Amino acid sequence: MMYNPTYYPRQRWHVPKEQERNFVAAFFHMATIALTCTSLAQLGWFHLKGGQCTTHLAVYQFFSFGYFDTGARQTDLQFRAREVVSSPMSIQYHSPSGTLRCVTPEIADLMHVIIILCFMAMISSLVGFFLDIVGPTKKFMKVIQRNSIPSIFTVLWVVAIIGVCYDITRLLEVSGIKVYYEYGCYTITAAGAVAVCATASNLLQNHSPIEDIHRRRLMDDWDGVETFSVMGGSLRSLDTPLESIPPPPPYSP
Repeated sequence: MMYNPTYYPRQRWHVPKEQERNFVAAFFHMATIALTCTSLAQLGWFHLKGGQCTTHLAVYQFFSFGYFDTGARQTDLQFRAREVVSSPMSIQYHSPSGTLRCVTPEIADLMHVIIILCFMAMISSLVGFFLDIVGPTKKFMKVIQRNSIPSIFTVLWVVAIIGVCYDITRLLEVSGIKVYYEYGCYTITAAGAVAVCATASNLLQNHSPIEDIHRRRLMDDWDGVETFSVMGGSLRSLDTPLESIPPPPPYSP
């Protein structure tokens, strides 16, 4: 029986990799991605009441860049202190999804910012998903996964999205429009809550210290060497039959 030195390193690396996997956190990451994609689909984000504004505003309406048509008419202009102020009701935003009224350039820019932040949240959640599924072996990647850095970034992106939504409602309410949140805002908020669960799942996972892992590797090596003994300068197996061992020399006074 020959000693194979390549057998035991493979066995040693198997245990730490299994310990780094976290399927519960991976599930939460996938749920976060699914909720974020749902909020970007055919879901309204804002419900507008008042004036001649578009009833619903959604993120998918701003996927492509459109153009503005102020529709400036003599009846839509108000002269105040030598300044010409255009009524916000005359502003129209034309996009492939349709014509949107009461959408100013500032609101359109903020909606584009929401789209970018949603994709950033999905990217960070996807990184966390792959780390939890594969189980990193490099020390740097272990630190990222154990401290739940990707899901923390996802939570920060969602918080930023909620802040941008609040700014949009303030801009719309300035024109005397009543604004109500719709399912898109609630769905992205739920995605942030699920990302918090992914963060807690990684932070609360029981990890063995690095010293214990090294000690386990040394014990695996020792267990492999114990099956051999050194006799006469060569390795001989311990399962040698006793009948093959020569008897000791006779006793002589």
